[in-house]
Amino acid sequence: MQCVVPLAGPQLTHPQHGLIARYPVDGVPLLKRTLETRPWWNAGRLRADDLIFVLREGEECAEIRDTVTAWYPGCRLVTLSQLTKGALLSALAGAAMITKLDEPLIIDLADILYDADMDIEAQFAADPSVGALAPYFEADDACYSYFRFATDGSVAFAAEKQVISHHASAGTYIFRSTGHFIAAAGRSLTETRSELAVGSALFVCPVLNSVVRQGARVMPIAARNIRSISKLFHEAPTETA
Repeated sequence: MQCVVPLAGPQLTHPQHGLIARYPVDGVPLLKRTLETRPWWNAGRLRADDLIFVLREGEECAEIRDTVTAWYPGCRLVTLSQLTKGALLSALAGAAMITKLDEPLIIDLADILYDADMDIEAQFAADPSVGALAPYFEADDACYSYFRFATDGSVAFAAEKQVISHHASAGTYIFRSTGHFIAAAGRSLTETRSELAVGSALFVCPVLNSVVRQGARVMPIAARNIRSISKLFHEAPTETA
């Protein structure tokens, strides 16, 4: 499997704490603490050379580049010349670097810490009808994205910054393959773009609706031990990355 991490948003540093990716959490920089506590990392299913970081030219670019390449030798980088219209577009830029097109693709916004019991490859292999997996937790804060569940327990609908249930997205989206992600993103951009947008930014979470509309299932995965670190820095966590 491979993982795209968008780090190209407008708020990469904090006036008091500096580069947010390096902010210490339990004595470990935030980005390392987040990526290296994911179940797929702990299981040895994801390695440094499976990571793709999407960066943006600017004051912080050299520091972020040097940081991630020191932590994750062999990782791949995409550097954008300017801000995109949101994390969805940045994630699509990262997908251009995927080399193993049939493997699961993780889009990780890397701003929420959580634990979860998950074997991505086994879950996709066990049920060919599943097109995506989505970790979630219980919440009622409008700063998050939310899932409404169908009667069979799958995700029926995803909404951005709207509390349509108590099932909040943990900010990680796992697609059966790169093709599944790109196809769903393309349909969303052409057919249901309004679902993606909050203000001028286009978000990743509502792309799951296109997976559902194409007849595949999106299975929610319960997450626990939630720590939404981004709330320390921003009024609300965003996907404008």
